[in-house]
Amino acid sequence: MKALALAIGISSAPRLSYLAGAVNGARDFQAWAVAMGYTARLLTDEDAPVTIPRLEQELKALLQGAPCDRLLIYYAGHGLIRELEEGLWLLSDWETGLRAVAVEVLKRRLYQYGIKQIGIFADACRCLPSDVQAADLTADGVLGKGPRAASQPEVDKFIATQDGDETFAIPGDNPEDDRCLFSGVLLEGLWGTQPSAFSVTRADKVTSGSLGKYLKTEVPKRAAVYGLAVNPTVVPTFGEGEDVYFALLPRRAVPVFPAWPPPSPPETSAPYSGGVRKVMGPPDQILLDDNLAKEEVVFARESVPSFARRLREQKRPDHFETGSGFAIDGEDVLALWTGRDVFAEVHGEPNWWRVGQQPGYKLAQPVPVLIEFANEQFGAMTALPKFIASVQVDDLGVSAVIYRGIDTPPEVATSAEKALSQLEKGRLRATDAADLAITLRQQKHTDPVLGVVGAYLYDAIGDVDNIRRMAYYYVANEQPIPYDIALLGQLVGKRQDNLLHAIVPAIKARKPRTEQEKYFGWTHNATPQVEGIVGGCWPWLRQGWAFLDDPADDGSNLILPGLLDVRPHLTTARFATLNPGGAMLLARIFGLTPQKIR
Repeated sequence: MKALALAIGISSAPRLSYLAGAVNGARDFQAWAVAMGYTARLLTDEDAPVTIPRLEQELKALLQGAPCDRLLIYYAGHGLIRELEEGLWLLSDWETGLRAVAVEVLKRRLYQYGIKQIGIFADACRCLPSDVQAADLTADGVLGKGPRAASQPEVDKFIATQDGDETFAIPGDNPEDDRCLFSGVLLEGLWGTQPSAFSVTRADKVTSGSLGKYLKTEVPKRAAVYGLAVNPTVVPTFGEGEDVYFALLPRRAVPVFPAWPPPSPPETSAPYSGGVRKVMGPPDQILLDDNLAKEEVVFARESVPSFARRLREQKRPDHFETGSGFAIDGEDVLALWTGRDVFAEVHGEPNWWRVGQQPGYKLAQPVPVLIEFANEQFGAMTALPKFIASVQVDDLGVSAVIYRGIDTPPEVATSAEKALSQLEKGRLRATDAADLAITLRQQKHTDPVLGVVGAYLYDAIGDVDNIRRMAYYYVANEQPIPYDIALLGQLVGKRQDNLLHAIVPAIKARKPRTEQEKYFGWTHNATPQVEGIVGGCWPWLRQGWAFLDDPADDGSNLILPGLLDVRPHLTTARFATLNPGGAMLLARIFGLTPQKIR
């Protein structure tokens, strides 16, 4: 088996706390990989800063040549989580370059290198951004297009903590003894020093599944010793027989792990006193200098209770004669920009707009729309036939979109409200992504946003087949395929009759992956090839824009020319929102003109 590994350790990311344990963890992971027969490289900031170009260079050097069977990437350092499973790794120059490694985008770029299995090990916090600068980071996929057509590798993910939570470093007597808590437990399991890490059915092997169970049990136990709470995200998917991380034979020289330091009261830095001390606590805690004002550091998006309450209290239309429209709350609307033969007009309330089609009246097909707000931002939206979209706007742009069928009772929107509120908290857990996606999928036809959220969850665990199954069922129900689902499902697109179509390939049946999947055949049954209309011409969620590549050379028009030029003009809002420059670019691409309040 050709196996590769890259261990990344970032100890110094200016303005953030120093993490000696990150380099220690990376060095130890590389040593384990070499002992297991991997061709392994070590990338740390001990001698030079680790930047995105340097990371790209290391990855390309590692991946050159014939495709490999397995690639493992280990990262220890500072991290963030934005939106839905949008994990970011902060390298040495994150603050000056305002760029961070977009983990999910990098994973998808690796699909184009012919790799059969990808394992991601990350020991970093997944806290929400704590200041405006962190929230405004550009998500970078590091690699460009790969040398091969995209494949569907198996993806293992072992992440130190859950979305929205912290992980911790345990200081030793000396910096070389500092240990990241998750990595320390992980390495003990990978080396086979802990009986609970071994498979129950194959007692001489540490497998993908047994390692996951071990981490879910032992990491919280070890954290509790120090009075901490850490619950890792574990997504093991490697198939049986090709899932071994460690085997007792042949015998290997196993390192002797030092005893864990005894517990002591964790130190913290006083956030606004100007004092800076060594901390045992979240690696992502910002250490403040005397000259940093509180306002420069604290970044508070709208609180979750307020966000959820506004969704519940928003007054929404129960129908439009055109069968489609928007109800906008939070910012005044100056105009709706639409294409030829599409009209938009205010109806009922100042910010209620119905959208129809000429020469008929009802909207017959999905159409692109720009909503121009009074604050000089533009919501990049899609009007869907038979759906009214409720839109929430805050200072950053469009924070929530909930579609409701014109024949659907208002209470059906509750599922979408809950999902978006959890998303605001950073609490949509990828550990149980498959089962959570099932819950969301059950109402994806009453609100396609739920299908989109489910698709990002499936993408986080590399389940492309279920993204494609969702696309099939949208077509089977005579509904457009949301653009994000077509994009994440790697569907081939084409322009036809001024519409964007996508071909959904046939999917083979497979065994259910979870107990819950057994009860829902649509999660594992075979589906035939179909072709359907795509709902929209660009990603609905901002994070989806990072997945856009140059338009393919194979004739697929799913990613239309010019979209990449629009990407730099996105705000940091959850749903696609543009500044005026980006809006004008998009308007030219799709021939959109303003229809203002009469």
